Amino acid sequence: MGKKLSMQSNDQTNFQFKLLSAIGIIIIVSGHCYHGGISLAYEWFPTYSFNLSLFVFISGYFYKPKYEDSVIKYIWKRVKRLVIPAYIWNIIYGLFILMMSGFGYTIGGEVNLYNMFVMPFVDGEAFKYNLGSWFVYPLFLVCLFNVLFRKLAGLLKIKNEYVFMILYLAIGMFGIQLAIDGHNTGILRLLTRAMFFLPCFQLGRLYNSDLEKRDTLNSIAYFAIVLGIQLLLLTFFDSLEYTPSSMSSFNNGVIIPYVTSVTGIAFWLRISRLLTPIVKNRKFVRLISDNTYSIMIHQMIGYMSVKWLFYFLSVATPLFADFNAQSMRTNIWYYYLPNGLQQYGMLYLAGGIFVPIAIKKLCDLFLKAFNIVKHNFQSKPIK
Repeated sequence: MGKKLSMQSNDQTNFQFKLLSAIGIIIIVSGHCYHGGISLAYEWFPTYSFNLSLFVFISGYFYKPKYEDSVIKYIWKRVKRLVIPAYIWNIIYGLFILMMSGFGYTIGGEVNLYNMFVMPFVDGEAFKYNLGSWFVYPLFLVCLFNVLFRKLAGLLKIKNEYVFMILYLAIGMFGIQLAIDGHNTGILRLLTRAMFFLPCFQLGRLYNSDLEKRDTLNSIAYFAIVLGIQLLLLTFFDSLEYTPSSMSSFNNGVIIPYVTSVTGIAFWLRISRLLTPIVKNRKFVRLISDNTYSIMIHQMIGYMSVKWLFYFLSVATPLFADFNAQSMRTNIWYYYLPNGLQQYGMLYLAGGIFVPIAIKKLCDLFLKAFNIVKHNFQSKPIK
């Protein structure tokens, strides 16, 4: 317990997991833009072999059994925290697509009632600019299932976390098999996504409740084991990456995706522990870790901001004459790299992180101003 508490401040902030969250979102964002022009052990731990599993693991780590005492309150809290903001932003991005169409942009699906109000639950990627929001809905479904299942299990006196781990793992592997068999479209995509994430969530809960206090192996032996297992995986399997967003590319069956999830999580979990005493409560880390939701939702508009900057420079200066404005308007995945240098991915990584943070800060200022005006209006005496 001493080692766990040493990672926390007096307000019980877990600095190790703050750092882990920051690392996790950087890995996710960099995975969409040439690895951000840097390497974070991707040669050993390919981005799409663990990145989203890591995020769900972190969510599971912070789950508390006390939530089962007030299930409705917990579910409503998750709805307000996860679903409603993503839903609102989906509508806003739909309107944004309509506006941008006037400037020749064809990125994103048709703006209709289905894509506005139904598509987020079924797919979540139709409007492109907010495609990262697809992750929100299966995560919510995982939270919903988990608390309801635990409430029912509690009535049956089932509380062993290892039992939950086995049950959830079985559900997850079944979900992968459904996807492999082609049952990964429409509402089944949402279902199989959630089924896949369920064991990752429980792994986080299990780590918090039991494994963390047993995680005392010295780092040399720890990394030797993790890297040894990963080397075997890289040796005997052609590709360790899969695609949770479309629930596809599970070419190594139903077990290996969870093995690579565990090795990737284990590697960065220990790295974050080793770095925490050095980084401590750095504002830069907190800035990223406290805004992971916004970064997940708005990362694509962050990349677009960098493209717009290159476009402006290509028009206003002799620089970047080979910038393709037509591709920018028609393909969300078009990235301009001067001289083909992938190191420019660092600019897109910065845009994908800090533009969403700026959006969140602006929204916070707007809400603060709105609440002040509302309070002043309500406090005025009626004459």
